Amino acid sequence: MHVGQESRATILVVDDQPFELAALERSLGSLDLHIIKAQSGEEALQYLEDQEFALVLMDVRMPGMDGFEAARLIREHAPNRRVPLIFLSGARREEAVIVRGYASGAVDYLSKPVEPDALRAKVRVFVDLFHEREALRRQEQTLSQRERQVLERQRRQAEEALLESQRTLSMLMGNLPGMVFRCRPDWSLDFASEGCQALTGYAASDFASSPSLWTSLMAPEDVERIVQEAKQAFVEGRLVTAVYRILRRDAQPRWMWARSAGVFSPEGELRFIEGFMTDITEAKAAESERDRLLVGLREAVRQRDEFLAVASHELKTPLTSLSLRVQVMRKEVDAQPRGDPKERLHKHLDAAGAQLGRLASLVDSLLDTTRIISGRLSLRREQGVNLAGIVRAVASGFETQAMRVGSPLEIDAPVRVLGHWDALRLEQVVTNLLSNALKFGAGRAVQLWVEERGEWARLRVSDQGIGMDEDVRARLFGRFERGVSDRHYGGLGLGLFITRQVVEAMGGQVLVQSEPGQGATFTVELPRLPPAGESEGALDEH
Repeated sequence: MHVGQESRATILVVDDQPFELAALERSLGSLDLHIIKAQSGEEALQYLEDQEFALVLMDVRMPGMDGFEAARLIREHAPNRRVPLIFLSGARREEAVIVRGYASGAVDYLSKPVEPDALRAKVRVFVDLFHEREALRRQEQTLSQRERQVLERQRRQAEEALLESQRTLSMLMGNLPGMVFRCRPDWSLDFASEGCQALTGYAASDFASSPSLWTSLMAPEDVERIVQEAKQAFVEGRLVTAVYRILRRDAQPRWMWARSAGVFSPEGELRFIEGFMTDITEAKAAESERDRLLVGLREAVRQRDEFLAVASHELKTPLTSLSLRVQVMRKEVDAQPRGDPKERLHKHLDAAGAQLGRLASLVDSLLDTTRIISGRLSLRREQGVNLAGIVRAVASGFETQAMRVGSPLEIDAPVRVLGHWDALRLEQVVTNLLSNALKFGAGRAVQLWVEERGEWARLRVSDQGIGMDEDVRARLFGRFERGVSDRHYGGLGLGLFITRQVVEAMGGQVLVQSEPGQGATFTVELPRLPPAGESEGALDEH
């Protein structure tokens, strides 16, 4: 049925203040309505008994029977009438008032002073619903009783679903931490939910009267960027996600996050853009602070690594000079006639040489660590390197230390286990593992096994010392990590870190098995041949 053929809808406006009734009548003047005015709840009930209304607009606060009581009586005495009721009140969105209003049978709630545009929009919805209901009633007159019952049930279900949807939508939009919006294809705002006030400082009526207000709050380059992103997304059938800044009414810049979708006609023409936006200024500030801290952290790590490199080289120079001087002194002592003074000097030189060796080892560890961190750990593979021979040679150098701590060395190795390896780096691996076993071996025997397994070679170093738990094993190969306190065992916590890096650089792996009080076994597995395409003597950068 065309609009021109529909009868005028009648609405009832209830308010005890004549000027409020006049204001509501003016606001609704542009709609083709028959408006009946009542100044009390009792008068409203009398009108409702006599005629049908498309909608009731009722003030909550009235002397005598207030709006809540009138709504309750309407629902009790005319349960089948189902006339929609919108409450009006000067209270500012008080939750208790809203909840009580919905419980009394209201379908919506408007605060005074009522925005004319919002009032007309809501009234138009229920007037349209009334006309549809009237059209259905006229159709029902031509149907049988059973058909009318079925249609009546369906109509009630549809009305209840519509009213429930209206209430749910109103509550959701009123409590969202942001703004629901609809704009036209030219990005002029057509609708904004009440959240726009907290978001921008402007009321929904400001955007209704000035559709281009929203884009004026944005930077021109952001508007252009988002328009292009939206066009591409709509062509591909995607949602548009945008992050940009606006200038609030109080001149505060704020970051917005928005997600929207295009609404198209059946012919594929873009009709509207609908979506949601919220303020992410605090999140952006946290992100900027995180980035700033990350830059500072990276710079601190770079400065630390640079200091380690410089300090290592600076320490290496006097140590080399001191080591040479000790060697010269040893030769001069050897040239003197034998005697007690010479023996005592030899002991002092041996002790000094051992300390120099320890210092040189620590400095070498620092140098290797800085090379690993900066990606400059070098390998020089040689053909026919004998792992078994290296193990025996390193073990021979540790015999004195092993005797001193009461941990005899037991070696089980064939004459030769050959491979393409860096001999010096392999010696460093064996030295680190054997030194570690003697340090934590608790005065018990240390075993070394070497075996050849096809294209792989395997080295195992096992002690019967203090062992370690799962937490220690998980972090054992980290930089500067120690299984126990350095107060009792010393060291920089770099030996196992360097060992793993060297072994993995040669294509192998190092594993550990251990339990507290049951010692530890370190297993190194190395490929005997270099990776395909790598030649002997080549310098590999890692």
